[in-house]
Amino acid sequence: METLAVVYGAVVITLLTVFYLWFCPAPYGKFTRANGVFSSCKINSKLAWMLQECPAFLIPLHVIALRWSSLSPMSILGLGLFSLHYFNRSFIFPFLIKSGRSTPIETCVSAFGFCCFNGWLQCKSTIESNFQVRDAHASIVGLTLFFVGMYINISSDSHLRELAAQRVGNVYLTPHKGMFQYVSAANYFGEIVEWLGFALLLQTPAAAWFSLFTTLFLGQRGYQTHQYYLSKIDDYPKSRSSVFPFSGF
Repeated sequence: METLAVVYGAVVITLLTVFYLWFCPAPYGKFTRANGVFSSCKINSKLAWMLQECPAFLIPLHVIALRWSSLSPMSILGLGLFSLHYFNRSFIFPFLIKSGRSTPIETCVSAFGFCCFNGWLQCKSTIESNFQVRDAHASIVGLTLFFVGMYINISSDSHLRELAAQRVGNVYLTPHKGMFQYVSAANYFGEIVEWLGFALLLQTPAAAWFSLFTTLFLGQRGYQTHQYYLSKIDDYPKSRSSVFPFSGF
């Protein structure tokens, strides 16, 4: 019951956060602001990604090592996949990105806090649901979606890095490979699919909340990215959806 109350609180905070960010995009990447609260305090973007994401890798890994003998195979699988995603985000992705922009310290600190909270909540909810009876078909579909989403996410990030390397000055190039043929934010679409799969696999309240958070946060971010491309690239395909293929959004 305690964890469920935390999840309900997280849902409320998620809705308030997404409402605020609709008018004031999260200050990282192309939406980094020069007038943030701590805009003069910035750190290397590679270091920022590593520091802010690593708690979500280390916390589940610690729980798996500590409770290996008492965790069910499904719990180990779920937390292992969670750690796998954040291993990529902490120790592979940061060293592949172009380090043209620095990250505002406020962004890094808030992301670090979120990853600490999310890592803790996923572990707590998974432990409490350790031996619950799960729908096997949903878990199989979830596992498949997780890896499909991870592939879309990683391959889309790779394509964006290719375009960044070709870019001259501030002239943006139109992404066109893979799911970018259908949406402006294929990397976000992939991550949304990935965490939907995670929620179906584990079937815990915390996993369901994180899927909801990812869908709303990245869905909104993808829409903002779509509008940004339309304003910056003259011949950008106007028929392309923002995040969800063939949806118009």
